[in-house]
Amino acid sequence: MPVKPDPAGFPQRRCSDVCSVTAAQMRDVQRLAQEEFGLDILQLTENAGRSAAILAFAMLGGRGRGQRVVVLAGGGNKGAAGLAAIRHLANWGCRVEPVIGGVEEEVSFTARRQLHILRQTGLLQPADLETSEVRLEEQLAGADLVIDALVGYGLEGPPVGVAAAVTRLAIESRRPILALDIPTGVNATTGEVSTPAIRAVTTLMLDLPKRGCLDPQARGMVGELYLADIGIPLNVHQRLGIPVGQLYAEGPIVRLRR
Repeated sequence: MPVKPDPAGFPQRRCSDVCSVTAAQMRDVQRLAQEEFGLDILQLTENAGRSAAILAFAMLGGRGRGQRVVVLAGGGNKGAAGLAAIRHLANWGCRVEPVIGGVEEEVSFTARRQLHILRQTGLLQPADLETSEVRLEEQLAGADLVIDALVGYGLEGPPVGVAAAVTRLAIESRRPILALDIPTGVNATTGEVSTPAIRAVTTLMLDLPKRGCLDPQARGMVGELYLADIGIPLNVHQRLGIPVGQLYAEGPIVRLRR
C-alpha cells in the first residue's frame, strides 16, 4: 500500500493562524519547561516519539502488518524521539529497523536511554550500531517509510560526518520520508536548504511550528505539515509571549494547511 503523505482524520489549522517560532525561541521554551516547570527532557522525547509513531502509522494506512520502517536516528533529542517511536511501531506490528547516525559514546543522555531500552527489548542488535553503506542501502531499498530523526532544530548548516553520509543515502533511496520537527539540512529559523538535505513527503513539527518549515524556500523539502503536542504547558508559552490559544483543542496532532 502506498504511503499517504497527508493521512486524514486529524484536525486542521491554517498556517497563517498559528504562531511559528525561531530556533532560539524554541530553545527558550524548552529551557523554561525544564528549569522552572520541572518537565524532564525524557518526558518530552517520549511524547514526541509516540506522536511520530502515530503519524507514521496513519501514513502507512493504519496497518502495521509487517510494513517496514527505517528510523534514521542521530545522537541528540530528535534522535531519542525517533528511537522512542520504534517501540510503538513495533508494538503495532511494523518491522522497524534503527539506523544510528552517530557514535554511541557521544550521544545525548536521552538517546543513550532509548538505546538501552531498545537493547533490552531486542529491537536493537549489535549490527545496528555498525551500519555499513551497503547494508543501509539495502535497508532503505526495502523500506515502506523512512523516519528522519537525524539532526534537530539547532542545526544551522549542513549535516556532517555520519549524519551527512546517512542523509545522502536516504536521498538517493527515493523512499518516502517523514521528518521529525524539521528535515535534516533545513534551517529551522530561515528555511535555508543546505547540501545535503532531506526531502520529506511529510514533516511532523513538535510543540510549535518552526519558522523555517513555513518559509517558501523550504516548501519542496518539508512536504505536508503536521504539528504535535508534546506536553509543554500552555503557561510556558504564555510566559514567553507566544500565543498558542486552543491549537490542540481538537486533538494532539494537527494538520497545517497553507
